[in-house]
Amino acid sequence: MSTNEVPNARFEYLYRDASNYKVWGSLVFAGRIPNDLARRLSRALESSEFFIAHQVRVPELFLGLPSWPLEQDDHCWHEFSRIEPTTEPANDPHRRTIEEFILELEQQSALGWNIFDPMDDQVTRQSLSPG
Repeated sequence: MSTNEVPNARFEYLYRDASNYKVWGSLVFAGRIPNDLARRLSRALESSEFFIAHQVRVPELFLGLPSWPLEQDDHCWHEFSRIEPTTEPANDPHRRTIEEFILELEQQSALGWNIFDPMDDQVTRQSLSPG
């Protein structure tokens, strides 16, 4: 990557159920990764790594949807994996910059993560899952 290219930021995350089955996802946000990213994410994410995807407008990755129903192993938490610079085009459907996304994480964290049982919400959430 040349120094005059303005890289974007790839946010990688996953859903891991209690049986350790995983589904991976990513979004590319416009803009350079801020210098204070690690500190800000550590504070905003539950236990420095967890978040509830739909509460920060990130596609949910629940296992099986829409092909088969959720199981008892399913919970509402998604896991942050990493953020890295990329020259890929931004693909966030809400057209946020990485700075705007981090701010949204911080705001939701300050409000509190609204824990839910995906089994209770599986019919309404199917349309939010990538497919």
